[in-house]
Amino acid sequence: MHPRSVLAIARKDAIDMLLNKSTLTLLIMPIVLAFLFLFVSKLVGGHVTNIVVYNPGQSRLVQVVSGTFDPMKVTEVNSPADVMAAFGPNGSKKDSAYDVGLVIPANFESTLQTGGHPQVGFYINENNVDPHLAQLLQAAIISYARQLASPQPPLALSTVTINPPAISNFGQVTGNTYGAIVLLISFMTGTSLMPGLLIEEKEKKTLRMLMVTPASFTDVVLGKLLVTLVYQLVLSLLALAIMGSFIGQVPLLLLYTLLGSCFSLALGLLFGGIFSTASTAGMVGGFLSLIYVVPALFIGPLGALFGNSAFGQAMKFVPTYYIADGAYNAIQNEGSLNGHLFDIGVVLGCTLALLAITSWVLRRQASVAAAI
Repeated sequence: MHPRSVLAIARKDAIDMLLNKSTLTLLIMPIVLAFLFLFVSKLVGGHVTNIVVYNPGQSRLVQVVSGTFDPMKVTEVNSPADVMAAFGPNGSKKDSAYDVGLVIPANFESTLQTGGHPQVGFYINENNVDPHLAQLLQAAIISYARQLASPQPPLALSTVTINPPAISNFGQVTGNTYGAIVLLISFMTGTSLMPGLLIEEKEKKTLRMLMVTPASFTDVVLGKLLVTLVYQLVLSLLALAIMGSFIGQVPLLLLYTLLGSCFSLALGLLFGGIFSTASTAGMVGGFLSLIYVVPALFIGPLGALFGNSAFGQAMKFVPTYYIADGAYNAIQNEGSLNGHLFDIGVVLGCTLALLAITSWVLRRQASVAAAI
């Protein structure tokens, strides 16, 4: 490997990508989508959701529920009776200043971990909370409890509902899921750009010219990987910043961003090695772009509700599901250590497998590169 050659190739491609209208559009698209998601989140989240909680043990369950709403305000009270008074006995009150209520017993997490079945009080004002969202919240509460005490139903969830639904706030269901969705979509950039950089050299017959210089075939590939990785990381971090997603476990979120970027580039490099024309690579890449969109719909509250369906289970065979799941849990400051290690292991393993296959393909091409 020749570092100067690698940097020279990377610098050339970096400039060419900015001057090329099609690649520039690909670079700008994740930023445009991030602003679009931000606009939608603000549009559907205009109502400030008021949540009243009794949480003497400072349980993280409050974060699970409150993270679904944006904007929201959490009010802590001193007794379960205060929460009940806000909604009335058995949900009989028709006018409440609060949209969601939670009564969480002391030592909630430790009770679950020791095999207990604590009872959680869950109050919903369906004047302001869509009934579908209410179901998702219940599923999210149960899902959080099962992370601590699986597989048996670990808690008794007592739900009280007041008022028939008057408006639909289903858009709130995405909540902090927006950040994970935007991050996953941003990875389409690397998968789209990487094949074009490599195939361009084949189509224009310039790969042979590059190899007349001190640069080797490996230098050419590394230079293109380097510039694409830099652009990919910058775009993904900008998208997260626009969505305000640098909350929760930020180091973990950055790790998932790096892993997702590497997976994206590995997949794009494989396409660049297999296909000989940009049109074919673009067609296949466009079809496979679904792996950056669909899995993100099965994380968070939606995943808790639909994750056990056949389609939801099928998503767990898609590596990008684990990027989205890990990123969402990092943003929400949720997930166990074992859960994060599993997500990271799956993504890292799939990335290494792609690189191994791609390395074999490119080694074959390197032997005939002079004839390309």
